[in-house]
Amino acid sequence: MSSKVHYEDNLFFLHSILRTIESGLRLDIDSEYFKDKVLEDIFFIDSSLMRTFSTLKDNAYLINRSAYLRSLRRTVRAFVDFLIPVTSGRLGAPDIVDAYQDRLRSTLSAHQKVIHEIDTILDHLEPDDEATDVMSLEEYDFLLSPTDSSDDESEK
Repeated sequence: MSSKVHYEDNLFFLHSILRTIESGLRLDIDSEYFKDKVLEDIFFIDSSLMRTFSTLKDNAYLINRSAYLRSLRRTVRAFVDFLIPVTSGRLGAPDIVDAYQDRLRSTLSAHQKVIHEIDTILDHLEPDDEATDVMSLEEYDFLLSPTDSSDDESEK
């Protein structure tokens, strides 16, 4: 197994999976086909973010730690923003998530605490530890937004 963790790429990939699930839940999909996959992906994102947070929290001497924590916070924030309408029934078919509402609410609460913990860690870092190359939310949105090939062709 690889000893180097590629935090930025891992978080980008998790964010991409999250956006795909969110887009899928906005569609009128058949829950009998997609229920297991949607729930599996949600809980995969949950466990992956928690493992990433645990690794970053425990490794105070990691180079670029503050940048990774900021990226993690953005991804966790997006996950929380996704879970809020899911747990309130405003996103997705109810029969997809109804049986897992308690677990999803617990997941939401846990990730809200993670955001608070990340903020606390970042508040206690020395200014020298702060990274200058941090991807902005606008850059994430640009990279994750669907592209329209007709716009690209009209610019030529």
